[in-house]
Amino acid sequence: MTILTPGPTEMNPDVLREMLRSVNPDLDKGFFRVYNETVEMIKKLIKWNGDIYIMSGEGMLGLEVSIANTVREGDRVLSLSNGVFGELFADLAMRYGAKVDTVNSPYDEPFDAQLIKNVENYKAVTFVYVETPSGLINNIESVSERIKGKGSLFIVDAISAVGGLPIDCEALGIDICLMASQKAFSSPPGLAIIAVSKKAKEVIEKNNYKGYYMGIKVWDEYLKQEMFPYTPAANDILALHRSLKGIFREGPESVYRRHLASKEATIEGVKAMGLKLFVKDQAFSAPTVTAVYSPISPEKIINFAWEKLGVMLAGSWGPLKDKVIRIGHMGYTAQKRFVAEGIAALGAALNYNGIPANTVNALKKVNEVFESYNL
Repeated sequence: MTILTPGPTEMNPDVLREMLRSVNPDLDKGFFRVYNETVEMIKKLIKWNGDIYIMSGEGMLGLEVSIANTVREGDRVLSLSNGVFGELFADLAMRYGAKVDTVNSPYDEPFDAQLIKNVENYKAVTFVYVETPSGLINNIESVSERIKGKGSLFIVDAISAVGGLPIDCEALGIDICLMASQKAFSSPPGLAIIAVSKKAKEVIEKNNYKGYYMGIKVWDEYLKQEMFPYTPAANDILALHRSLKGIFREGPESVYRRHLASKEATIEGVKAMGLKLFVKDQAFSAPTVTAVYSPISPEKIINFAWEKLGVMLAGSWGPLKDKVIRIGHMGYTAQKRFVAEGIAALGAALNYNGIPANTVNALKKVNEVFESYNL
């Protein structure tokens, strides 16, 4: 069985083995050192000088933490949206009583930064770096140029980006960067990772959020005592620690290059089978996931691949629910053997369902791309 979805992902056996360790994170001071080492590796990966919190909960927890701790009822929030999660950010802010203005851009194109106006009128601006449902990478540099230095908090969902492509949070002026364990880190689902700048901490201090579980101020009170506010998902943190060690052992630049090769190989493979990419310009197709239009119901393709071949591909949701198939190539699965397995399964599923697909030629294209990268 092979999981080739855009999170949760297939995991390196070393990461899985790390989860078998027995640990009491509340009493073992050695575990707190592991937690701190994990935080420091993430800081190095995203180029961050602020604080980082690893909370027990899927990546969605991070989005809510970012809003709950910074937004009060009546605050103005600008949501930049060209996908499902951009819309979700707006919904979260509204649930916390914010007055939200949403600027929309097409799902299949990078967000148009020229649409951003009067940022200084907003307490926070929310943005998604990689829209996982559509396989789109946004041009975060151009968006950043319109926001940083204007006073608003820049809150970025980088959940399907970090670990698969470079990001310099300090240079981009990001105030809160959101990550999750189950994407390009190829660790188990269950950890939300929240990077918070000094500027954001000042807003949080004034905001006076009353909650406990998601409270950044609560976490600060405990962490300075080398304690956690509640028992953390210790084995998930051990797995994330091992995964990050693997990234730095290989070298981040090598990891990013491997993701680019996987993206290009997947694109060439699906094009060789006559399929059309969802993202208009493949330069903005994410290095972590590729979405392609399905010529028949995506469910038929996905079910065949999983039930007959043991390969799990993904559909999508929202407006794309019955339109696309997604192949994840993030973290551990961003390598030739997994890309080839995904393309082969997709081709077999198409042929089984009466859609001619030249799988042999598609696999040849996959091989050519990886050879061009010397991988």
